[in-house]
Amino acid sequence: MIRIFFTLLLLALPVTLSAQELTLPPVDEAEEDESFVAYRDRLIAAVVARDIEAIVAMSAEDIRLSFGGASGHAALREYLTVDPKTFPEGQRHEAPALRQRNWADLETVLRMGGVFDGDGRFVAPYTWSFQTPDDMDPFEVMFVTGTGVAMRDRPIRYGNVTAWLDHDVVRHLDWVSGTPYVKVARADETEGYVHRDYLRALVDYRAYFEKREGEWKMITFIAGD
Repeated sequence: MIRIFFTLLLLALPVTLSAQELTLPPVDEAEEDESFVAYRDRLIAAVVARDIEAIVAMSAEDIRLSFGGASGHAALREYLTVDPKTFPEGQRHEAPALRQRNWADLETVLRMGGVFDGDGRFVAPYTWSFQTPDDMDPFEVMFVTGTGVAMRDRPIRYGNVTAWLDHDVVRHLDWVSGTPYVKVARADETEGYVHRDYLRALVDYRAYFEKREGEWKMITFIAGD
């Protein structure tokens, strides 16, 4: 298990931690380096255009894509292409949806801000700057990614609103089968249901960027802990 903590960064980030409230407002430190802003803008444009070779060129030759060993430009091309021929015949119909999800994951990470670490690398999204308290399982940590997000007493949009959440850090309790809602608990142990569109897991995808020979490169794009 690989855990990366940004203790020094957290001293500067607007994290609110108390028995009643735990929040992590979004932050984007990219503007501290104009060269990185320009690089990220080009990378986002390449993702929108589905320009695989441009993305590969802006990534390190040894880019890491999994904890299991998948790395390098060829693996990145495979991740973005999702060739149906690599699937068992009975599962080839699943390739288009997986391809779309992979592209969406990459674009989401690039658009969710981030922070510089102590070694000058940029880490995205901003949620990966969160240091998990000792009493929380990192695989249960989820972030509310908006303000005025409803927490309801039932997993349905007609459920009564029990709280309005503003970038709260919550604990995942259960995926509610057949609905787009997730059962979560706030820091004060209040439980309720939040629409999954407004939640992001701590161990979801993140990317690391590093300057190599004067040029920014994406060196890691990975999920897990």
